[in-house]
This record gives sequence, C-alpha cells and structure tokens, in this order.
Amino acid sequence: MRLTEARKKRKRSPMPTTDTQMIMSEEPTKEERLQSVDKAFGGNLEPSIYQNSHDHGIYDEERASLLGREEQTSWYRNTKLFASDNEKEAAEIVRRIREDERDNHFGNRASEAIPGPETLDMGGQFLTNRKRIERSEVFRISKHMPKGAHLHLHFNAELQPEILLQEARKVPNMYIRSTQPLLTEADLKETEMVFNVIPDDTESSNVFLPTYNPEWKAPGSQPWMRWSDFREKFHLQFCHLIEKETAKQKTTVQPNSVQKNGANEVDTDEDPHIELESAEVWLKDKMVLSEDEAYGISQTVNGVWARFNQATRCFKGLLNYKKAFTWYIGKAIDRMIKERIMYAELRPMLMDKSIPSDDGIGKVNHDEQMELIQGAVEAKKKELRSQGKLHLFPFGLKIIYCTPRSIPKTRMREEMQDCIKLKIKFPDLICGFDLVGAEDRPNHIGFYKEELMSFQKTCEELNLNIPFMFHAGETLLDTGGSKDPANSNLYDAVLLKSKRIGHGFSLVKHPRLIEEFKKKDICIELCPISNELLHLCRNIKEHPYPQLLAAGIPCTVNSDNPSLFRGDVRISNSLSHEFYQIMVGTPTMNLHGWRQLAEWSITYSCLTDEEKRRAKDNFNGEWESFCAWIITQYSDRADSLR
Repeated sequence: MRLTEARKKRKRSPMPTTDTQMIMSEEPTKEERLQSVDKAFGGNLEPSIYQNSHDHGIYDEERASLLGREEQTSWYRNTKLFASDNEKEAAEIVRRIREDERDNHFGNRASEAIPGPETLDMGGQFLTNRKRIERSEVFRISKHMPKGAHLHLHFNAELQPEILLQEARKVPNMYIRSTQPLLTEADLKETEMVFNVIPDDTESSNVFLPTYNPEWKAPGSQPWMRWSDFREKFHLQFCHLIEKETAKQKTTVQPNSVQKNGANEVDTDEDPHIELESAEVWLKDKMVLSEDEAYGISQTVNGVWARFNQATRCFKGLLNYKKAFTWYIGKAIDRMIKERIMYAELRPMLMDKSIPSDDGIGKVNHDEQMELIQGAVEAKKKELRSQGKLHLFPFGLKIIYCTPRSIPKTRMREEMQDCIKLKIKFPDLICGFDLVGAEDRPNHIGFYKEELMSFQKTCEELNLNIPFMFHAGETLLDTGGSKDPANSNLYDAVLLKSKRIGHGFSLVKHPRLIEEFKKKDICIELCPISNELLHLCRNIKEHPYPQLLAAGIPCTVNSDNPSLFRGDVRISNSLSHEFYQIMVGTPTMNLHGWRQLAEWSITYSCLTDEEKRRAKDNFNGEWESFCAWIITQYSDRADSLR
C-alpha cells in the first residue's frame, strides 16, 4: 500500500450524527494547535516516529521506485545494462578518482573559510583551471579514451599556432599587413593582423612607419610587409614590451626569441615545444583567446565574438596556400590519431573560391583543394597501412561545406550551386552543408528558406545526399540575429530536416522543439568549452548538456575551434579536454555516459552503414582495452579511496 493511500484510509470516519459529535469535530483553536506542537516535540517525538515507522517504510519504497524509474529512462541505460564486468569496475574507479580530485586536487570543499589562492573549483572556468586539469588523473584517463568520430571541427583551428608560425618562417613570400601603423604599445593591442602568400617580387612595405597605409583595397596601395622583415623590425622596436609581458608569465626572453614553456607549465606529449621569436609571441597571442579576454569583467558577448573572428582571420593566411594546405591535413590526422579519434568531418569555410599557389601567383580552386585533401588522406592511410596501423584511422575525412549566414540571397544561391557541383565531383568527400557565424547577427536560417528548400529539391532530383548540419542554438538571445524570438534558428533546423545541429545550447528553452528533435532523431554536436568561452555560460556546470541528454536528445562531444581556445598555455585544446569537462560538469556523468556519447558519434556520422558497423566493432574492442587499462593503472588507488 502506498503512503498516500495509507493516509487516506486512516482519515476515513463516519459522519457526525449528534450535537456532541458536531461540537467535537470543530476546528481546534490556535492555542490548542500550539499546545499540540509543544506536546509532540516536548518529549513525545520518539514514540511518534516509532508509531509512524510503517509510513516511513512506504516513503522509502516510493523514493526507491522514483529513482528506479528515472534510472530506467536514463539516456545511457543500454550501455550500462550491457556493460562488461571490466567496464563496471572501471566506471566505479573513475567515479572515485573524480570525487577525490574534486576535494583534494582542486580543494574547494564546502566551508565557511575563505579559499586560498591555491583553491580552484572542479568544473569552474576552463582557462583558469587549465594547468590544474593537465595534472588531473581524470584528464589522463580521458586522453586514453577511444573517442569514435569527431563531427564538429572547423578546418583552420586544429593545430597549435606555434606550428603554423614555424612553417611560415620557411616561406620567403609570406607577407603580413596591419589595420594601422604599429608605433606604440596601444597600436599593438588595437590592430588586427592578416597573413597572405603573394608574389615574391612584391615590394615590402613598412608597418612601423607613420606613413604606412593600411588600405589594402585602395588602387595603388601596397600594405603588405614581408614576414621576415616584419619579424626583424618588430624585435628592434617592441622586444622590450614582449620581455616585460613574458616576465609576468615566468618565461625567458632570448636574443630575438621568447621561451614560452615556463618551469611551472605542465608538459605533455601532445604538442612539441617551439621556441618563438618576439614577433611570433605577439602574433600567437593575437590568435588565441586569453583568460582575461574570455572572462574579463567588462567583456561582452559581441566583444568576445569580435575577438574570436579576429583570431580566425589571423589563422587563415598561415595555412591557406597549396603547400601548407596539404601539409596541414596530414598533421591534423596525426593529431587525431594521438587523440584516439578514428574519423572526422571537417568544416572549411568555402566562400573564397581559391587559395594562393606556393608562388603567390597561381590560384588553387575548390576542385584542386578537394583533390589535395583526398591525396593527403590517401597518403596518410598508405603510411598507416605500411605500419600495420590503418585501424587507427581507417575511414579518412569528410567535408561539410560551410558558408556564412550573413551573405545576400544571390550569393547564397551561388554557394549552394558550388556545393552541389563539388558533391557530384567528389561524392565520397562532401557530406553536408552548413551556415555559420554568430547567431546574434543577421541572418537567421529562415531568411534563406526558399534557397534552402530549392537546394533540397535539386539534391533529390539529382539523387544526391547532402544533409543540412546547421549551427543552431549557439546563442542566449535565440532570435536569429533579429528582435523576434520566432526567428530562432532551431525552428528552421527542424523544418528543414537538419541531420545534426551544432551546439544546440538554447534548445532547453523549447520543450516542444525538444519533442520534435526526438521525433526526427536530430543529433546535437556539443561544444562545451567553445560555449563557455563565447559567453553562453560561465563554466561547464552551467552548461545545459545534462538537461539535453536527460530529455533523450542524442549528442556527440566536439572541440569546435580547439587552437583558438587554449589560453596562455602552449597545449592546444583537444577532444580529451572536452570529454574531461563533460565528466566533471555533473555528478551524474560516468564512464557509461562517455561510451554512449562516443558511440553516438559513429551512429550519427556520415559514414555508410557498413562503415558504421566496422567502426563500432573497432570501437568495442578499443573500449574493452581501455577499461582494462583503467583497472590496471588505478585499481589500487581506487581501493584506497573507499
């Protein structure tokens, strides 16, 4: 008998039939009620508890039933239900280590004492916690985790800027321009810098003169300065400022170079140490978001987006030429293999119809770029095959065609036409179409509804499969860059049958849309660190991913623009960092949840059904080895934490 039924049964009594009974049934006075409370808690409390023990038992049963029903509907129920004994043991080990690190590695135990400077909050601000995370055993475990597929990764932001700057030294016709003359320290902070490979006989301008003209589109202007000249003159004029700044970070400035790997900085095997010259140190800081830029008290959403776009433009010219383009693909695959990623779908911005050839004279069009990507992937697969390691990256890469949502409709039609042509020429490479850009700025997806519907119809007529993979819900305002909530991109993502959506942060505001997402089986590409640093939430504990998962929405974990979100340390952000954040962001996350998220990355990828089957078989074997590794490495420590 349930508690509520028992209470109802006890309250039943015959209706009063006499005057005496009517008088006795009157409501007690306030004084009588107060006396009853005093009597109950003035010595008779224990007998009362004993007398109600039956009700307490019913309460406990109902509580257990409530928890059980929630467990039965858990989003990772199947992975937990069919988990091996090793996986169950490994899951408990990870849980214990995480909770121990919450108290001891980060040290923010609940207390009335004001925390000292060494105290941090597990799941707090990512860049603030970054160096502490690097020394975390949970993070070490996340690095060893097989991650399945990476489905939301922008093309130009996979490798650390130091690598790109090092390669740029080898290019004699690499040039740079500024949006203003560089004369003072204030100019260094205000300017935006852009790289480009142009003809070697171009006259080198001088950015460091008051007469420098930054108007690069004006007839007859020549704002480009040779990169080697820039580095030399920058050092002569501004090295003292770089020395001053790096001294704060406990780094050492050497002749025309700056050592960025401080004694207190944690080293890993992920990224090589590269000694940067003073100009490169300054440029690197232009290319990544610092802790102050992300969390500064006066920073705004528009401000951090503007800074993010500036960093993206600075990256662009360092890899957008033929040799670097090819080299970049191979390096990016190497990094994915280290991260235990078996397949990826990259998002290049393809609105620019060509990139420079190595001499800066010729142009490499889209067709040639796709051929370079295919060639680089095949070369890497051949290398892996010869080493008996093809199973580490057996499916290569695919490309999601990206274009900004800020362009006119006529230009959008041209972009769609180019995407379809590329799909016909490279059917196994092009796998989707996306609109990108800050969602608090025009236009919303529905602005292009006629063009997008026509795109779908054309693809159907040509028997082409180019699903939409829209960025949507990456915003707090959720108005599609307008003043009208009805313009939320999430509505259009549903109506246009998007296969997946990037971010989906604002979906929790729309209970009806959640049901539509579930009915249409739309997957969300979570990018938690990106969402935090672009001011959607202050930290991972405020991110809505637990609600999205609890609502039954399939999700994957992704790193978005990892090289831009690294802060002041030299190690680029990674998918391992994202899974770490997912693990520490809510106590309901566990190893079974990690596995489900990785499996969904395969399920909702653009691989063929046969490739997905092979990928899951491969993943299952790697997962069991991963769980056995956890037990071998950490069982003794976990036993000490019982």
